[in-house]
Amino acid sequence: MSTPSTPRTLLAWWRRHAGVRVRTALTAAVVVGAALAGGSVLFVVLLQRNLATTVDGALLQQALIFADTIHQRGASGLDLRRRVGENNVVQVLDAAGSILAASPGLEGEAALSSVLPQPNSYVQFTRQQLSVVGEEPFRVVALGVTSPDGRSMVVIVAQSLESVQASKKTVTGLLLFGAPFLLLLVAGLTYWLSGRALRPVEVMRQQVADIDERTLAAQLPLPEAQDEVWRLGRTMNHMLDRLDSAATAQRRFVSDASHELRSPLTALRASVEVAQAHPDTADWTRTADIVLEESLRLERLVADLLLLARADERGLQLRREDVDLDDLLAAEVERLRATTSLTVTSHIVHVRVVGDRDRLQRALRNLVDNASQHASSAVTLSVASDAAMAKIDIVDDGPGVPVADRLRVFDRFVRLDDSRTRTVGGTGLGLAIVRQIARAHHGDVAFLDAPNGSTVRLCLPMEPGKRSV
Repeated sequence: MSTPSTPRTLLAWWRRHAGVRVRTALTAAVVVGAALAGGSVLFVVLLQRNLATTVDGALLQQALIFADTIHQRGASGLDLRRRVGENNVVQVLDAAGSILAASPGLEGEAALSSVLPQPNSYVQFTRQQLSVVGEEPFRVVALGVTSPDGRSMVVIVAQSLESVQASKKTVTGLLLFGAPFLLLLVAGLTYWLSGRALRPVEVMRQQVADIDERTLAAQLPLPEAQDEVWRLGRTMNHMLDRLDSAATAQRRFVSDASHELRSPLTALRASVEVAQAHPDTADWTRTADIVLEESLRLERLVADLLLLARADERGLQLRREDVDLDDLLAAEVERLRATTSLTVTSHIVHVRVVGDRDRLQRALRNLVDNASQHASSAVTLSVASDAAMAKIDIVDDGPGVPVADRLRVFDRFVRLDDSRTRTVGGTGLGLAIVRQIARAHHGDVAFLDAPNGSTVRLCLPMEPGKRSV
């Protein structure tokens, strides 16, 4: 297996192989590591400063003790033959900087400080080396004092910073040694906790993997906490509900379509088989008429199914042009008067919209045919408009559409009663096609309240792109 060699290849490899748990654990380790590094540096700096302050306080306290002795008894009253403390040394200088007294081991050494403070004042500083106390840096306090005879003197006390350096080194070592274990603990704990947090997602994944078209109604289990995982599960359950509804509608559509197609095919086959069985007595003209009628019906049904299938897949493809609705409605009035015995009245004014002429003509014809099939004696067609919408009303004096069925009637293959049979009521797709065409034009169609019969209104926006309400 080849290893990533370039930054881009490394990044691609990381994106493919590093999952949520790994990324979360690594992120937590990086964040904790950065915080630990910053905190460790700050802690070591503060520790060193605190220890140095402690050393300065102790040195100043010792210098004050020596200064009090000098002030009372002079430099000769000091006993510097032994070390004042571990890694501590003392010098006493006069005002000219000459050494008057010194700790053992400092004989012959130069003055520890070139700064000679005035009486009752002091200075503190760090020197890098002092052979008598090793190679480590040391802190120095120089304190001005007066002898009993009034001469100015300087007491210098120095202490090695070896203990400070040792403490700093120990703490730094502990931090460097413990940090990797702490980071490993944080990364491992984060990896484990993220796995626990993502377990409901894995359970959902396993259940989704087992879902097929027969089990779309299944619901995924939701965690008790209403967090992001809960919202994901709820959204997936809603998606499964929509898929189940779509699959159920598709199965129902296929079943209804098969049933609708079987009817004309059965009629065709029966007519031909009867004529073949009795060729001498068969009415071939009548048989031809039946075959032609059923073929035309089958053709209309297939065309309607194809139109609805294309609309479901990618929507209706419309040609945009100026369409005079009054011309379309006038043509339907003439057709209806020529082909039926119904009383046809009209109220037509000039209304122009932008849309697909052929689609709108088909929608209007479907509505007119539906009204003529169920009208008792009269049909009224009208068109009007306001500033926003063009409205076409088609009224018939038939039995009407019950309020409870006014939405359902626009579904596919819906027939409301026995009077709307397959031979009289068409394919049951006409109103569904009208709704598809209306909504493709950002309009809509609906049955309105009417005292007698039924009134269906087709609404189309006067300006393209505005949806009706």
